[in-house]
Amino acid sequence: MNAPVRRLVLFAREPVPGRVKTRLAREVGAAAAASLYEAFLSDLAAALTSPENWEAVLSYAELEAGPALRATFRPPWDLMPQGEGSLGDRLARAVVRARGAGRRDVLVAGSDAPTLTVEDVSEAFRALQGDSDIVFAPAPDGGFSLVGMRGNVDPAAVFPAGVRWSSEHALDDSRSSAEAKGYHVRLLSTVPDVDEIGDLRRVEALFAADPHLAPATRHALLSFIGRSAG
Repeated sequence: MNAPVRRLVLFAREPVPGRVKTRLAREVGAAAAASLYEAFLSDLAAALTSPENWEAVLSYAELEAGPALRATFRPPWDLMPQGEGSLGDRLARAVVRARGAGRRDVLVAGSDAPTLTVEDVSEAFRALQGDSDIVFAPAPDGGFSLVGMRGNVDPAAVFPAGVRWSSEHALDDSRSSAEAKGYHVRLLSTVPDVDEIGDLRRVEALFAADPHLAPATRHALLSFIGRSAG
């Protein structure tokens, strides 16, 4: 069977207390934040593969993939390092690597968005097959949970040096740079990411609408709420 011409790359870290979701950890504790993040990873690993339509790659932040990532992201997931540099450098590298492997359309998503679904990924790839050069799934905080581009796009135009990462300006900075280069940008449906305790409430609201969404995160969140109430 021919390899798909599309690649989804998921950025992630080994879920070690004190090293992941540090802003959330300041509010709920390092152990609880890591437990929630581990649930995010479990849901995303289960939800985002579609081998007949795209190749799925877990891109880890460490020098080597840790035991939790290796156990969670089994085939059809491939594992690759992000490498060094700023977030923009690492995002651009993920795109360049995918193209070097013959993948035309590339999506990169963050692992702090546990409710990202296969439907979101499919919508993004469909947009790239249409008249969109670049797609973003906005996050409520002004960043983005997913970014994608087709083969004609220079990733340096989407991730320039001036992007104010981890701020409410990240999406606007990336989008403005891309549009200034003449690329057609499309914004997809908003997908919440989780950096602070208030973000968990947005995720909790989505569970009320879809009882099958992100089951591991739902269970971890209910356990967290139960401990907090106690």
